Amino acid sequence: MKVIKDLKIEKLVYKGLGLGFDNSDPVFVSNAVPGDVLDVQIISTRRQVSFGKIDKIIKGSSKRIEPDCEVFGKCGGCDWLNISYDDQLKYKQEIVEEIFQNIEIEKINKIISSGKEPYRNKSFFPVAKHDGKPITGMFESRSHNVIPHKSCKLQPLLFDDICEKMISYIKASKMQVYNEKNHSGNIRHIGIRYALGTNEIIVFLVTRNRKIPFSRQLERILLEAYPNIVGIIQNINPEKTNVILGNDEKIIFGRDFIYEQIGKTKFKLNYKSFFQVNTKQAEKIYDFAKHAISEGSSVIDAYCGVGSIGLYLADRAAIVIGIENNVKAVQNAKENAKLNKIDNCKFVAGYVENELPKILKDNKIDTIIFDPPRKGLEQRIIDNIPSDIKKIIYISCDPMTQVRDVKLIMEKGFVPKEMQPFDMFPHTFHIENVIILER
Repeated sequence: MKVIKDLKIEKLVYKGLGLGFDNSDPVFVSNAVPGDVLDVQIISTRRQVSFGKIDKIIKGSSKRIEPDCEVFGKCGGCDWLNISYDDQLKYKQEIVEEIFQNIEIEKINKIISSGKEPYRNKSFFPVAKHDGKPITGMFESRSHNVIPHKSCKLQPLLFDDICEKMISYIKASKMQVYNEKNHSGNIRHIGIRYALGTNEIIVFLVTRNRKIPFSRQLERILLEAYPNIVGIIQNINPEKTNVILGNDEKIIFGRDFIYEQIGKTKFKLNYKSFFQVNTKQAEKIYDFAKHAISEGSSVIDAYCGVGSIGLYLADRAAIVIGIENNVKAVQNAKENAKLNKIDNCKFVAGYVENELPKILKDNKIDTIIFDPPRKGLEQRIIDNIPSDIKKIIYISCDPMTQVRDVKLIMEKGFVPKEMQPFDMFPHTFHIENVIILER
């Protein structure tokens, strides 16, 4: 293995990697901090661009701190626990501004902090065996090795406590742990969803088989510790796949959904439904989007999920039409509209690329909110934006696909008016970014 000696890390770049130069050739290093001087073990090289990991810290950066986690660097959950939170925000601002450096944006705002407390409202934990005993934790970076931890800094303490109780149940019931190599065993994952606004918890275990031992005992163990658990679900996934959830399920206790509340708006969330993983930051994003639309606007909420954004800003709009391809989420969105007594929102089940042209043809729309998955917008979606659309609010969890799409949207006559980054995922390299475009 090639080792580059005394590599100085100049800055952090997208995906959280430290960038240094070896005779002017770029070298990207995981867990590096700007100002580090490192010996770097090269993992791969392509076209004079190398990727490596730290072999030895020759001189640590003044920005480097001791990570408050015993498995940092092994576990794939965090990227930046070795950097203070204030510096994380600074680096994220620099990264997103660099990504958009070739686009003229009238107003670029400072990134909005999430705060330092744990923030995840939903997590999945793979179950594995170590020395013959069941364990749970998070996958090692770029691997399916499960790394157990004492206390994760990304999520409420109750998540780790529930996992501990689940592992005790697995041991006591002699439930077999799933082995992905030979597709044997039963318990595959533990999942937890927590509602910050209502304090409700739902626990789900993913198994290969429908039959699980002593389910009433599991119910008793969990409810004695957490009376606010409103549902315990068994999700059955018999397939040999990396996809976590299967299509079959059984309710062991209670219900398969929780209620969450953001501001005055209440949401019914199925345990499978997509929802922003950081509830407090979701509210800040929704507030930003709400103030960005004009009073009395007619709005399309594309990729609407359970209708969270559209319902949140419905009192400012004349009409909101949501589009979502997950039928269960659309059902939840319609239920959420009734739950909040909102009658100016409707929701359509289907793919945005298919439904958007139909809705634009049949309705006079002036604003579109895009909140697509990480891959961004398909070309034909951008092609179908008509000339009477005055405003686009583009929310993205991947600024690299967002910048690509913004350039294409600008070709339709739109001007980027404002950019607002949000730190939705502290201690990771991920950046949530919102851009308002007008014409």
